[in-house]
Amino acid sequence: MIVHRTTTSLGWWLSGIALLALAWWGRPLVNSDQFENHFFGLFYYSILSGMALFWALPSEQRLIDGQFERRTMLLGLLPIRKVSAPVSAFSEIRLEQDPNLFRKDTIWLMVCGEQGNQTQVERFAFANWPATHRNVAKAQALAVALSQATSLPIQSVQEQAE
Repeated sequence: MIVHRTTTSLGWWLSGIALLALAWWGRPLVNSDQFENHFFGLFYYSILSGMALFWALPSEQRLIDGQFERRTMLLGLLPIRKVSAPVSAFSEIRLEQDPNLFRKDTIWLMVCGEQGNQTQVERFAFANWPATHRNVAKAQALAVALSQATSLPIQSVQEQAE
């Protein structure tokens, strides 16, 4: 079994701490006697609760028993949604680099199906990282592990350009 979890990143934990700090910081808005502060507090906490909802539902991608599986987890512990596809639906593993304008590029570890006569190609995003040297090496190591476990070839960057 090969697993990639969002909750293993430091960024996920720091985001949770930041959300708690923001919730504490907004307390004077709802503890005030002025109506205007209550209105802004309601707006502030509604935005904050939306952010907390996205934070509280991280995903986990894994390869288990010949199936690629994505599970949405409540706080990284309790699975609440599962989507899976068999390995046979895919034909290759790709490392794709997505350019970003204001921060480091993103490296995506994608598992892709054959295009053939189909109008829609099966794609499964297994993992992504900021494109640092260490993360590129981590992505390549995970791609090799997936390739060995599934017998799917890894398409190189030169082959993607053609």
